[in-house]
Amino acid sequence: MTDARADARAGRRREGRRLVPLTVSLGLLIVTALSAFLPVLDETGWWFGCVAVVAAVAGASALARFLGGARPLGSIVGAAAGVLAVTAICGADTTLAGILPTPGTIGHFVDLTQSAGESIYRQSIPAHADAGITFLLIFAALMAAVSIDLMAISAGAAAPVGLVALAIIIPPSVLMEELPVFAFAATALTYLAVLWASRVAQGRGGGLARMLSIGVVAASIAGIGAAAVPGFNGTNPFSVSNATTLSSSVSPLLNLGEDLQRTGNSVQFRYRTSASEPPRFRMMTLETFDGETWSSTQERSGVFAVEPGESLVRNEGIAAPSGTPVNTVVSIAGLRDRVLPIPDGAIAIDGADGTWLWDPADETVRSASDSTTGLHYTVASIRSAPTAESLRAADIPDRGIFAAEREVPGDVPEVITSTLETVIEGTENPYARAHAIQTFLRDGDFTYSLSAPVAQGYDGDGLDVIAMFLERRAGYCVHFAATMATMARLIDIPSRIVLGFLPGDENNKGQHTVTTEDLHAWPELFFEGVGWVAFEPTPGRGSTPAYAPEPTSTAEAQAPEDLDPRAFDTPTARETTQTPDADTAAPDSNNNATPNLAPFGAIGGIVLVLLAVPALVRAARRTRRLRRAGHDRSAIDAAWAEIVDTAVDLGWQHPVSDTPRRLGERILTRIDEGGADESGAVAASVENLMRAVERARYGPSVDSTMVGTAADARVVLSALRATATPAERLRAAMWPPSVFARGIQPTTNLAG
Repeated sequence: MTDARADARAGRRREGRRLVPLTVSLGLLIVTALSAFLPVLDETGWWFGCVAVVAAVAGASALARFLGGARPLGSIVGAAAGVLAVTAICGADTTLAGILPTPGTIGHFVDLTQSAGESIYRQSIPAHADAGITFLLIFAALMAAVSIDLMAISAGAAAPVGLVALAIIIPPSVLMEELPVFAFAATALTYLAVLWASRVAQGRGGGLARMLSIGVVAASIAGIGAAAVPGFNGTNPFSVSNATTLSSSVSPLLNLGEDLQRTGNSVQFRYRTSASEPPRFRMMTLETFDGETWSSTQERSGVFAVEPGESLVRNEGIAAPSGTPVNTVVSIAGLRDRVLPIPDGAIAIDGADGTWLWDPADETVRSASDSTTGLHYTVASIRSAPTAESLRAADIPDRGIFAAEREVPGDVPEVITSTLETVIEGTENPYARAHAIQTFLRDGDFTYSLSAPVAQGYDGDGLDVIAMFLERRAGYCVHFAATMATMARLIDIPSRIVLGFLPGDENNKGQHTVTTEDLHAWPELFFEGVGWVAFEPTPGRGSTPAYAPEPTSTAEAQAPEDLDPRAFDTPTARETTQTPDADTAAPDSNNNATPNLAPFGAIGGIVLVLLAVPALVRAARRTRRLRRAGHDRSAIDAAWAEIVDTAVDLGWQHPVSDTPRRLGERILTRIDEGGADESGAVAASVENLMRAVERARYGPSVDSTMVGTAADARVVLSALRATATPAERLRAAMWPPSVFARGIQPTTNLAG
């Protein structure tokens, strides 16, 4: 008995050595899959933490098996080592000896998880990898490493681990709206290495060169094929969506508001300009208003391809800007869009690779197939500079012109019309009325607030939202721009809304940096003989133009430092008096925001469903076989196949050449050693089944004397389960290897 145990331990040690390549390749699979998150986050420390945890799991499990531990024991040891590694990295001061978790560690991890949820909801890409997000990714690395070790080694099914790697790559692909090609290719090659290492672990070496060759050839063909597609132009062929925040045609202003409400501040682009004053950058123009949503006409005739250095076409009847051109050199950093940021008054664009279309009607540049990612280009522009005198002398165009830009459909709430009448009372011409509306919105009665519209349910740009905004008098650029544009239309002045960026911040070397905090919306109004003219009704954001200056008293009341776009408002005494609900308008969104964990819950649910598929398939197969048993020749094979698969699920395996009788004899030996057949009923059932299988395979046709096959099969199956350990039975139920096995008939138990 001692020699047998020693031989068994020696066999497990030999097997442990064969499993080392598989363990290493599994760890590399998780590490390469997690690299898909590198472009999503602005730091790499989290990734090295994940590498450390995966290495701890793989190293500990490999060592345990190398020393003679069983496969499940290696998984348990690896999981324990991973928990200690996570505790050491993320446990802060809550641990014992810097590595052992305590009850305080669990509470700390719960706090980090909640912090991660809020941070994911609030931040934009590339996001800051704070402590919460770092913990979430490291913990995910632990769970993934332990899961694939259980699948590929303990359960003997390496192929399904590809689903885990795919589940890791999907979230960053969704967030970035394109597949991370490098990470995907590296993960695919590592997955091929996993399959090869699985063959080595089964004693079937070889095939690595063939697998890698197939993978390289397939990747090369895919890359060459994508590059050969007309209109590819170097963009990512695996883009999953053409829609981005500003180019969405559903509700661009609402999407802009969601971006403004995120606390992350990522760089979008940088630029240098020869202009005396840094320009605003327009990306999208919204001229259509249906009473609920402002939108842009995306598919419109009369657009022109942008030719490098060539003058941009102007609409007939709209005078080209006059003056001295200035050059602005733009370098895209984090912006990924189908629309190109350009300064107002653009007259020529040079260096923008790809196919870009200029729309002279709304003065924007967009593409159907290319992205702004990585672009470096120069824009020549002439900034329009009308004077207050020229605008005061201008009139509005005839009714037949700009009909869409004058339309206000639906019933206009009374608060809008009554407020407008009060604001323009005493004014004599369109410009004076427009200036009065801007001054009204920028005065001290209105507060810049990102939180109030969300908290009180009027976040948007429709007529009902504008009405509530005028009552609550708290909102951000979306509300101010939509209100002024709507009021202008009500007095017959054509208007539209521009989405884009403020000039950003300048460093001491003359370079400007534009970030997500510079996202902005402002109205433009049309005056006969002058053209489209920008106004700035949002207090504390941007500056009023020289032709529509802000009164000095108002500027003092609404100092920019009092209107930090990332600050949540505390009502002043005046605000509390004039707006009774102001104290509820600005809750602390950082503390009370509900994190949006739905995408991660959905992904987790999908993974759980996928993991349950093998068990469901196995249960259906077992039911079908036992129902058939005892009726014809093929039914005998079905009953025997069920016994074979049950033994495989419980950890038995053997060469395909072994006969049913040899397997039956080994089953009897195991049952006798386990004491599971005191009455001899199991031995009788095994003997009946062996004879039935032999007669079905080699003898004459089966007759009615074989109807008891199903009952015999159930007796043997119960005995097999009774001699198995609880861990073996759990593995057989949760992840049955027989679902993935082909051509293997069990004859001996590797556990001895």
